[in-house]
Amino acid sequence: MRIALDYTAGIRQGAGIGQYVRCLVDAMLAQDISNQYTLITSGRPTQEHSFPVANNVQGRSVGIPDRYLNILWYRWRVPLYANYFTGPTDIYHGLDFGLPPLKGKVRKVVTVYDLAFLEHPETAVPSLTAYLNKVVPEAVAAADVVAAISYATKEALITHYKAPPEKIIVIPCGVGPQFQRITDQVLLENTRRKFELQHPFIFSVGTLEPRKNHLGLIRAFYEAQKSNKSPAMLAIAGGKGWMYEETQHLVAELKLGNKVRFLGRVSERELITLYSLADIFAFPSFFEGFGIPPLEAMACGAPVITSNTSSLPEVAGDAALLVDPHDIHAIAQAITEVMENEALREDLRQKGYAWAQRYTWSQAASKMLSVYQQLYQGVATFSDDVETPVYVKDK
Repeated sequence: MRIALDYTAGIRQGAGIGQYVRCLVDAMLAQDISNQYTLITSGRPTQEHSFPVANNVQGRSVGIPDRYLNILWYRWRVPLYANYFTGPTDIYHGLDFGLPPLKGKVRKVVTVYDLAFLEHPETAVPSLTAYLNKVVPEAVAAADVVAAISYATKEALITHYKAPPEKIIVIPCGVGPQFQRITDQVLLENTRRKFELQHPFIFSVGTLEPRKNHLGLIRAFYEAQKSNKSPAMLAIAGGKGWMYEETQHLVAELKLGNKVRFLGRVSERELITLYSLADIFAFPSFFEGFGIPPLEAMACGAPVITSNTSSLPEVAGDAALLVDPHDIHAIAQAITEVMENEALREDLRQKGYAWAQRYTWSQAASKMLSVYQQLYQGVATFSDDVETPVYVKDK
């Protein structure tokens, strides 16, 4: 097979979709040495993120910035066929919501991460919402297979776009093998000192933007200060996103400047160490297509509190405390409960270790490769082994 992949997100984006693309493609290449892959990207690879290297892979840079390429492909629908850049191909996979113009008999796959832009437009940049509202329904209609990253996203595609269930396959995220609990006391202490953290502390990860509900977490942390065994600090790792200033303003308003730490972007090694250090990992996001940080935290031994909305109950199962992200008191109560109950902390920790092992990039890659093979053989309808969320499968 000749398989072409839009690798732009893998080059241009650090976390989120970029991480998904890099990890999935690396895992597929580790298993597949016979098929030929062409990876295309708008713009040039960077020193930090470049094309993967393998005998059956070639990378091609489109000499057009992605902003202008998106206008040509998705707004004006200029017949600048992607095949021109990829060369002859049997399967084209758009790994970031969209499918460009394609010429000839090419089987098409598109990955859709979530429909937050449709279901919660207030949490996204308006220009991005407008772009996705145009691109995604067109791609879903044109694709032979739609790859959703969770069953929650699959159901949303069926509900909002009337997408046929038989052409939607769930390819979940995985947890890399490097995400393991760190016990090296020197490394733990050096990281704690670097970020000026004090135990017990709550840790959270995510770009500072409305969807991640950092405002709610900060307010819940403030309320939890009233308990007998309150957390000393709240640490949030992640870059500055849309409307990030509100978080700093709230910290100042509540006079939490000495207790809330914004760590910015951290390295993967630092992230794993922070997960291992954390007394609680809190992720009360309003909406997630998947939500990998709770699983990474579980793999590193942190007790997890997360939301009972979107895909998060599916992802976290019974290995986390689930709360209503809109209920500040409920988040604060969960924090207090975990802080005061050592047996609960240990129970969540042990359940988390076991639960996180269910999600590997190798399994996700095997499933995606199977889809490619079936498409190549002319299969027109697809189904998951069990058409229910992962957390129900073993019950």
